[in-house]
Amino acid sequence: MMEMNLLHGDCLELMKDIPDRSIDLIITDPPYGTNLTPQRKNSKFKGTKVLNDDTLDWLPDLVSEYKRILKENSVGYVFCNWQKYDLFKQAFEKEFIIKNCLVWNKDWIGMGNNWRPNHEFILVITNGKFKTKSNNKSNIITQRRVSPQKLTHPCEKPVPLIEELIIESSDEGDVILDSFLGTGSTAIACINTNRNFIGIELDDKYFEIAKERIEECRKALQ
Repeated sequence: MMEMNLLHGDCLELMKDIPDRSIDLIITDPPYGTNLTPQRKNSKFKGTKVLNDDTLDWLPDLVSEYKRILKENSVGYVFCNWQKYDLFKQAFEKEFIIKNCLVWNKDWIGMGNNWRPNHEFILVITNGKFKTKSNNKSNIITQRRVSPQKLTHPCEKPVPLIEELIIESSDEGDVILDSFLGTGSTAIACINTNRNFIGIELDDKYFEIAKERIEECRKALQ
């Protein structure tokens, strides 16, 4: 039976209890270090700050923990943006092989002027040999972002995007970690693809939303 382990607290502390070399795949969307505060006037998240998004001081410790718990010849996908990509790459290449940088084409331009944002980066980190299941994938992935009306988190990623990464990089029954759970998109993708899951979230509000979304997903599949 698929296991779903949801942990509430600081991921840098809680990951210490995860055994060495026990994680098959990491998919996570950490704070980008850009001090994000949504400003769109009609947004449900206007003025809502993302926790720990004002610094990347925690990044070296995260890299060390990922190195310890990820199995040999496995992969991790770490979301980041163009403003801080260089800092994420420099931090992770101290411990991992940087296999690639995927571009998530959101298929729907964001707010702003001039060159309005329509993409984010996904850093592909490995600690050995790795290739996708199809062995023939583009490093540009087009999945439409979650519409503003349906967002449960200001930085929410679409479940189909996460599912594509999971299917290409793991097997059914594998253990997948998301140390920045948010409102649970990676967890739902794991349910849909029959993977075991460990998720960690610090924010009280989003942790509760994640639990509700996960429970609704499980009921829908019964």
